[in-house]
Amino acid sequence: MKSRENTQPMWTKEFILLALSNFFMFTSFYMLLPTLPIFVVKVLKGSVDQVGLIIGFFTTAQIFSRPLAGRWLDTIGRKKIFLWSRLLFLIIMIGYLGMKGLLLFFILRFLHGFSFGMATTASGTMVADLIPNERRAEGLGYYSGFASMAMVVGPTLGLWAIHLSNFSMMFILCSTLAALSVLLGSLIQYNEPTKNASTNTTRSFSWRQFIEPNAVFISIISMLLLALYGGIVSFISLYAQDLGMATIAGYFFSVYSLSILVARPITGKIADKYGASYVIYPGMIGCILGIILLSQAHSMIAFLLAGLLIGLGFGAIQPSLHAKVIQSVPSERRGAATATYFISADLGIASGAFVLGFIANAIGYRGMFLSTTLLILLGLLLYWVYSRMNARKTEEAPSQEASAG
Repeated sequence: MKSRENTQPMWTKEFILLALSNFFMFTSFYMLLPTLPIFVVKVLKGSVDQVGLIIGFFTTAQIFSRPLAGRWLDTIGRKKIFLWSRLLFLIIMIGYLGMKGLLLFFILRFLHGFSFGMATTASGTMVADLIPNERRAEGLGYYSGFASMAMVVGPTLGLWAIHLSNFSMMFILCSTLAALSVLLGSLIQYNEPTKNASTNTTRSFSWRQFIEPNAVFISIISMLLLALYGGIVSFISLYAQDLGMATIAGYFFSVYSLSILVARPITGKIADKYGASYVIYPGMIGCILGIILLSQAHSMIAFLLAGLLIGLGFGAIQPSLHAKVIQSVPSERRGAATATYFISADLGIASGAFVLGFIANAIGYRGMFLSTTLLILLGLLLYWVYSRMNARKTEEAPSQEASAG
């Protein structure tokens, strides 16, 4: 059991401003998820295939931006990249107003994905610096909870805007929220960490400038779990339609999102006090049980209970894995570490949706969802290996110090 002395406050003005800034940016982002496909088809006269390409452009740009963001955060400065990326996000959001052609829309979506990847990597790095070490998992749980709230509010707000008014009003509302994100972010008083001399003097190209090796193992575990998430967001609606329960998908996501929102701060406290393994192992077991239930669901109750178990599982796992990544590196490498972790998340969601689509075509949605339990089992095995490796290092460190003395 870890000792816990909360000598430093977590709910500082800077932490609250950063969390609120992130909430407004994520709300504007989530407003676009259900509405942009409608905008492309009805206003820009695009095809369903082009809707898929637009999503792909955004995701590709997001993945491409993260290693650059990680490097620039550790060299140029975190507050600068944080504000520049949010300002670019705002400018592009305003650019959607009066949009007429698909080509320009594709370009804007690529730039939007780039700015969003930069902005989320920057805020994910800064919040790790603002949270006291002894409350890191708890703090990341609360922080990511603001994004979970945006996931609940954003899609409903976006659909409400286009139904009550039009797309222009929706884009104005999105731009207003993005502007609030910039305004609140500019008020944050942030002290840049002391840079290691090698951080700025390295001139020759090396992948280590962009990817943090110490974060790779945990990031792979996260990627496996988020491949499952990619399958859920891509196919849960189609699965529900196949079962004759088309409307249940929306309720599933509501239960899932609220479960994450509840789980994150509670499990974060447990992880900080007793260790991450006390929430990661139960979280993975919860995900497995939820997926098995989802794959065999025949009723609304089964669907919602599956959403509850999967949400609680993800809510327990993700902040603790993120905290592990941050703890594995010195402060001047947190930008690269956060970028590495978020790249794995993007790749997991994208590859999960792609590969699981082929599996669904081959064996159906039930079989596809059931097969994703293998991803979680592999993640569980890798986390056990990681924990054993860390325990061995901890045991060896005192003996090496004793022999040196």
